[in-house]
Amino acid sequence: MRCIIPDEMQPEILERLPLRPQSLAHASAVCKAWRRIVNDQGFLGRHRARHGTPLAMGFFHNANATPFPFVHVGGFASFSFERLWDIAHSWKFMDCRHGRVLLRDEASWSDVCFLVWHPMTGYCHEVIMLHDVCTVNHSKKNINVALICVAGCDDDNHYMNCTPTSPFRIVVVRSDSQGRVSTIVFSSLTGMWAESMPAGLPPMGVHIRAEPCAIVGNTMYQPLYDYRVLAYDMGNNTLTMFERPRGGNVRLMKVDGGARLGLAAAHDLILRLWEQDTNADGGWVLLKTVDLGDLITGLFTAPLP
Repeated sequence: MRCIIPDEMQPEILERLPLRPQSLAHASAVCKAWRRIVNDQGFLGRHRARHGTPLAMGFFHNANATPFPFVHVGGFASFSFERLWDIAHSWKFMDCRHGRVLLRDEASWSDVCFLVWHPMTGYCHEVIMLHDVCTVNHSKKNINVALICVAGCDDDNHYMNCTPTSPFRIVVVRSDSQGRVSTIVFSSLTGMWAESMPAGLPPMGVHIRAEPCAIVGNTMYQPLYDYRVLAYDMGNNTLTMFERPRGGNVRLMKVDGGARLGLAAAHDLILRLWEQDTNADGGWVLLKTVDLGDLITGLFTAPLP
């Protein structure tokens, strides 16, 4: 039997969705009627008032020389970023997870300076990696950094509550001029850096892309050049490598409720969503193909920025 929800009840139901950007994003993809509801400013205001805390949707970037590299795409935000206006620093966005952002000071050429920043409260934790502890080449092809929340996820792959002062780790994955990979990890619990040469090193010639990684369980998945992905198992301190699908601009992500590695590939106006098939020796399964021109009204005729 088919059940139709009355129009007047639909906003009331959607207002009770959890205060997470992905909840509203999923709802907007159900149908055009729900998309209109969740993009209405009145609805967003009621949703915020019901849950009592601010909602922010957007993304960080490094496209411009700005002390606040965040683009709002909806919702509300009240960020505290006075710390970023310090003229002695030039912060570059590196990673974000569980409400905290990892920045790197591009103005520092001796010791490497990181900043773990909680935008909603302004809380900052500065981390210095001394130059004599680990020499880091500044080439964009051989280093990337990830922010790891020690609290992690529960058994259902839901984020546990992380506060601005919760413990964290900073994981640096790098390759030298011959393409040999090593890692160095900072723990806020000990305040120390620990360098290691993981077991199962991949072949020589590994070049790391300075692009966002994906964290699934206890494994960090790092994009590489030549259509490959580096998997660093932080628990067992091992490295493996496998190929990814080709085509377009690619970003690694989590799928299946955070239990598996996924990938989004955009070519022209076509978006393809993939999932790694763990039963097929690192193969990939195409989940969905989306024509953004059909989904977003006026995209074909929109002026270029």
